[in-house]
Amino acid sequence: METFDCIESRRSVRNYDKKNVPNEMIAEIITAGTYAPSAGNIQEWEFIIVRDQETKRKLSEASLKQSHVKNASAVIVILANLEKIKEKYKERGKQVYALQDTAACVQNMLLVAHDLGLGACWIGAFDEDEVGNVVEIPDKFRVTAMITVGFPLPYEQQQKIDRIPFERLTWENRYGQEIKWFMDYGRKSRFEWKSLDQQIEELSRRLQKLMEERKDLKNKESSLTSKLRNIFRKNNKL
Repeated sequence: METFDCIESRRSVRNYDKKNVPNEMIAEIITAGTYAPSAGNIQEWEFIIVRDQETKRKLSEASLKQSHVKNASAVIVILANLEKIKEKYKERGKQVYALQDTAACVQNMLLVAHDLGLGACWIGAFDEDEVGNVVEIPDKFRVTAMITVGFPLPYEQQQKIDRIPFERLTWENRYGQEIKWFMDYGRKSRFEWKSLDQQIEELSRRLQKLMEERKDLKNKESSLTSKLRNIFRKNNKL
């Protein structure tokens, strides 16, 4: 799958087939996570793969009873080694970089899971202390996220989520100053840029075509109505 296609088509999947995800796929997902950027290349992330049903049930309870946590083939718990990141970056490493680094790691994992044909979901709503107790982590670690993984149900349609266009969220040089150059471009295709003028021209042509089709339809409707009236009059005279 091409990179942009993978990013654009990925969805959070919460309903899974009962089929188990092979270990080699889990290994690929975690390997992708380890290729994420990290502050100073510290790579403070570590992972716990949970397949045990009772442990998944406990994780579900600690995650506001989200059912897909216990129903997934596997749950990957992502940890940050706070001692490791703090050694170089002090408190900012613990409070900021640990979260940033593992978030980048999680995104890599989600994309590769999607590329492998799996369904996955980023779990962020959970009791951090309770999850830590369930998987028995040492004090130097912090649970930053979990990922549920499974084969998506083949008959379930994934809802497409509209995204806010980047030009509504992006400023130039300082906050509130609109970017000037985006007016020359429309939505970027993977093959070319279409200028705004070109898009307007294409829309105008489509509108003109629709108006002509509507006019042609009205003419046909009028002709058919006229024929029916003539038939009706002839039948009345008979």
